Amino acid sequence: MSVRTIMLSFRQNKLLVQLFLLLFILVLFSILSPYFLSVTNFMNVFNQMVEVGLIAIPMTMIVISGAMDLSVGSILGFSAVCMGIAYEHGLNIWACVFVALLAGLLCGAVNGYLIARHRMQAIVVTIGMLVMLRGLVYVLNEGRPISGYPDSLYFLGQQYIAGVPFNAIFLAVMFLLGNFVMKRTRFSTYVYGIGNNEEAVHYSGVSVVRIRFILFLLSGLFSAMAGVFLVSRLASAEATSGTNIELDVITATLIGGTHIFGGRGSLSGTFIGLLIIVFLRNGLNLLGVSVLYQSVILGALLLIAVGSKQFNRGSSQ
Repeated sequence: MSVRTIMLSFRQNKLLVQLFLLLFILVLFSILSPYFLSVTNFMNVFNQMVEVGLIAIPMTMIVISGAMDLSVGSILGFSAVCMGIAYEHGLNIWACVFVALLAGLLCGAVNGYLIARHRMQAIVVTIGMLVMLRGLVYVLNEGRPISGYPDSLYFLGQQYIAGVPFNAIFLAVMFLLGNFVMKRTRFSTYVYGIGNNEEAVHYSGVSVVRIRFILFLLSGLFSAMAGVFLVSRLASAEATSGTNIELDVITATLIGGTHIFGGRGSLSGTFIGLLIIVFLRNGLNLLGVSVLYQSVILGALLLIAVGSKQFNRGSSQ
């Protein structure tokens, strides 16, 4: 097989390229750091990837549909603080979790209503929601952390089953369910269809408004779920919870092969993209690389991922 044939095969199989990049990162940091290739380190990485991973599931669907949700980090923080305030007022901890999920659903419903029903730009609406909720979080709890939850809550983010973090198992199940929905259901056909040609989907009798509304509702719910797991893992709800998490979520989604203009992408690709990001961050942390330089590296990786798609698309035209 010629080098040209191999390069063509790599270009056509995006998942293969992503797996190759992930393998390269694993081998590189295994050589550079004696602490990287260990069960303890891998379990820590799996434990810390849950919040980004949960939000990345509906984000992938939204980007495939040709939109974007930038408010997920603020929804996470708002839901976490709502749960903390409810607990301070004496509610049962699982009723507080329900309050957090309800808060996330409400935020997602507002986003979905404005974007789907009134056809407002998703980026504008979700940036507005991002700013508004972050301010509201500080108004509600005055910037103080809320802690002192019962031990039963900490099972979600701190306990292990057969040596594997429970939250990582939960994330894997959510990805499998999401992958099933995006591979085997009619809902996924509508999502891909909206991303490719919204008008065609509309004239075929499918309610584009309903599909878009459901997508943003899911985004709000999963962001709130991520907030609950974050509070359980860190044992505290803070006003800064979820700040800038949307950047990691979108980076994982785009590196995973989802096209920024919609119509193409997969949750399996997003999962590989998520692993690339978390292992890259982990390896850089072990090498003592500053968080600022990590952002530079991740930004460059994102530019390469998006730029290569645009280059390939331009070459094919």
